[in-house]
Amino acid sequence: MTKAKNCACLLVLLLCSACIKEINFELGQQEDQVVIFGTLSDQPGKHLFRVTRTNPFERQVDSAPIGGATLFIQDSKANKYPFVALEAGTYLLKDTLFRAVAGEQYQLDVTLPGGEHYRSDVEVMPTPVQLDRAYPGLEVEERSYDQTFQVFADVKIPANQDGVYLRWEVSRVWRRTSIDFGALFSNYLLYPDFPICYITEDPEPNTIRIFGTKRKDAFTLRQQEVARVEADVRFFERNAFAVVQYRISERAYDYWNDINLVGNPQGTIFDVPPATVRGNIYNVNNPKERILGYFEVAAVDTAYTATERNIFRYSIDDPCRRDFTNPAWRATFGFHPECADCTRIKGASENVPKFW
Repeated sequence: MTKAKNCACLLVLLLCSACIKEINFELGQQEDQVVIFGTLSDQPGKHLFRVTRTNPFERQVDSAPIGGATLFIQDSKANKYPFVALEAGTYLLKDTLFRAVAGEQYQLDVTLPGGEHYRSDVEVMPTPVQLDRAYPGLEVEERSYDQTFQVFADVKIPANQDGVYLRWEVSRVWRRTSIDFGALFSNYLLYPDFPICYITEDPEPNTIRIFGTKRKDAFTLRQQEVARVEADVRFFERNAFAVVQYRISERAYDYWNDINLVGNPQGTIFDVPPATVRGNIYNVNNPKERILGYFEVAAVDTAYTATERNIFRYSIDDPCRRDFTNPAWRATFGFHPECADCTRIKGASENVPKFW
């Protein structure tokens, strides 16, 4: 079956389902579309925005970053907050101490090097919602001995007639301790150091976690799953998780819900999806141009949790067991090279995270 037929079948299934609302997306050529995305929050720090251009779906390659763009955010008082370029396609709000104010209106403005002018709809900064706590859980399949680690959150939902809409992102940090050859061979002069590394990653790169309610009374949302990770050797040492909660608008919630329903083969909005989901950004001079991405304005709260391997019912394999049968490991005395020196692991850092 061709890709076009696959997309058409997906469209029919979605529109015929009684429990799913109509999705605002279009089929057709997925080449050379502008993608603009970023989140403006009420917290100081790095507000990063991406500006890219899609490639043909058949090529299955990353979108091309667009350098030389001019970006700024404007509030209801006509104050402008410019961005600076970090690298091609990535832009940082110049004032890293900037904090968006609850109830204030904000709008994104983007001009590309070729003169194309894009602007977002006006978004209002919502008031924050308290993320009460984050904590670990475990799901065990008795027959297969499969174990799944879960991260849960409890959230205090305020009374609000307009509804409350949330999105979560979770960062995982796992630790790998290099082999202490000094202790192993009782020779600290020859082997003085054994690094300890911390590797940060997204445990669910293909999943968008959202929640929405129009209940008018206040209540506590309990045991909301915000991440799940299959048990593997990365759990042999301590793992820590940072749960970032975004209170978003109803329109942003609908956007992320549509992204979830349509699906994305590569797991990020910068890849070319089988169908394009319209966001809140438009071409000022050509409203018919299809623009991907979203200008999100969100109130942020954060919670942390951690786990040791003793939480698991079944044992976690030691990733650094010696194997003298592997010729490639002879130089590291039968250990995997990444166990002999954890700095070889992609993304490894010897800096201890603040929330560790």
